[in-house]
Amino acid sequence: MKVKIIGNGAWGNALHNVLKENCSSISMWNRSDRVDADIFVLALPTQAIRSVLALIAPQKKYITIINASKGIEQITHKLPFQIATELLGSDLDYFCLTGPSFANEVIEKMPTIVNLGYMRSKNKEIVKNLFQTDYFRVRIVKGVMMLEMASALKNVYAIMCGLADGLGFGTNTRVKLIILAMEEFYRLYKKLHLEIDIAVIPGTVGDLILTCNSTESRNFRFGKMLAKNPAKESLQRIGSIVEGYYTVSSIPYLVNKYNVELPLALLTREIIMDQNHSKIRKKFIDFIKRV
Repeated sequence: MKVKIIGNGAWGNALHNVLKENCSSISMWNRSDRVDADIFVLALPTQAIRSVLALIAPQKKYITIINASKGIEQITHKLPFQIATELLGSDLDYFCLTGPSFANEVIEKMPTIVNLGYMRSKNKEIVKNLFQTDYFRVRIVKGVMMLEMASALKNVYAIMCGLADGLGFGTNTRVKLIILAMEEFYRLYKKLHLEIDIAVIPGTVGDLILTCNSTESRNFRFGKMLAKNPAKESLQRIGSIVEGYYTVSSIPYLVNKYNVELPLALLTREIIMDQNHSKIRKKFIDFIKRV
């Protein structure tokens, strides 16, 4: 099968290294290329997914999409699978790949385990075998909503964990934030009529723990910078996409649509949007003391 990776950043290149171990026909795709692959792997910012798939849709009807992007589209508040099915049809052969996997460690072949979520049973073993290596282990799970929601929201919570670190709080506080984040996951999943079981731990809990605990995470570094700098300045210092920054705009939508309490996510949005940067420490302390 011919595979094209869309997105030539660190994550796209890391996945290219994984896939070339099992696939003899794999390359990076750009907007000037013909749509001549069977499988497209999305490893680009979520805000760019719609424009890229709009180019693909008129050229190729029957393709497999594997989403490795993490976030929620602004304005529409759609997850990647919702964007893809809108543009390519509800019968699309769609997968999402998510789990604890920093790009540089994947390139260095450090062992990890991820989830491959699917919408239909078609090609699931083929796709799994494309990614499966002795260091990049893949667990197949049915469904993509839970995995894509978790992979978007964990970036929001990583910002708050980075902020706590930047404000001088230690490991106990960070773990408390992770626990609060997991509680918010569970409340939202209950409203979505989704159940967490052991099979989805890599793409839900595993990815959350990884992203909330390391400066390898751009979202964590962004949060740490927020302790001393306004959001726009912090973004400039990062110099690359911080998905959690865009995802926070969808938090009020999720709260209202599903009638769910997400106080930690809402606080993250409030802190990012607040023009009075001097109040950040007080807001964080007030929150962490009362929950």
